[in-house]
Amino acid sequence: MSHLWNRHARLEYYETIEYYARIDGKLGERFVAGVEDAIDKMSRTPERFRRFDGDMRKVRVEGFPYGVIYRIEGRELHIIAIMHLHRRPGYWRDRHN
Repeated sequence: MSHLWNRHARLEYYETIEYYARIDGKLGERFVAGVEDAIDKMSRTPERFRRFDGDMRKVRVEGFPYGVIYRIEGRELHIIAIMHLHRRPGYWRDRHN
């Protein structure tokens, strides 16, 4: 399945990469690999991950306290947020692609 990024989610992604890369370049690379792996999993089996908050779904980024929040719309996956799992729950609810 193809995926589309909400502009805020894309910005969160890049900011988080930069944050981890400032700590250690390899850590930034690991975060990118973790997000790519999460997106690959949700693309292969999008309904595998449980629904929450209406039609939203979440797949965890392995090794990091982040999740990729998405919804299925036809044959596309809309990435709504790259969310830190322990901060500001639900801040992304008003986002639309």
